[in-house]
Amino acid sequence: MIDKSKGAKMGSIKYLLIAFVFSTTLHYSQNKYTVEGSIGIISPFNSSSGLTGSIQVNRSLNENLQLFLNGGYGQWDKYNIYYIPEFYSPEFQHNGPYKTYSADDHTLFSINLGTRFFLHENKIINLFFDAQIGISLLSYNQYDLYEIEYPTGQIVLVPDLSSVVEVDETLFSFGFGPLFERKINSSFSLYLSAKLNTMLNAGDTELFSKRGTYFLVSAGFTHTI
Repeated sequence: MIDKSKGAKMGSIKYLLIAFVFSTTLHYSQNKYTVEGSIGIISPFNSSSGLTGSIQVNRSLNENLQLFLNGGYGQWDKYNIYYIPEFYSPEFQHNGPYKTYSADDHTLFSINLGTRFFLHENKIINLFFDAQIGISLLSYNQYDLYEIEYPTGQIVLVPDLSSVVEVDETLFSFGFGPLFERKINSSFSLYLSAKLNTMLNAGDTELFSKRGTYFLVSAGFTHTI
């Protein structure tokens, strides 16, 4: 689905920013702020894995609950399609499914508003659970597929590189997952997080679909402002 409403994209992001800024200005002196930075692996379903990075600002509401705003970037290559090939030769046996791809060169920008819940603490780690909603801007190249028949009678699908279309999508996103924190001192800590994210738009991308769902595994730091 090709996005034709660039203004709507920026408008959605603007409202998320306004909501966070408004909430964080209330009772500023009574709350503790932290900033985070992370890098990691993004692994979309049916796709090659790639790299991701993010920055985040947290505001503590109380000892067990934080509000956060984050911005992220991710990049990966192919979206794979698996299929059982056709054969004209009845004596030929296949070992499918086979793999091809219909899109590549994916780039994802996201901005999210979320909450972090404190779950458990011991001498080694603190355990939290994150949940977030946001807007994602996804760009990629999309290709038509065509058939090639081999002398054996096997018919395979390959991308038609001459049919490339640059696609831009604006998607609603939802994500959740645990975070493990190791405090180094009173103002600095390291963490490891795992998150399942899914995206939705008005077209063919549905929540928890293979096309719009991905895992994030990230390592980062937290610093108290």
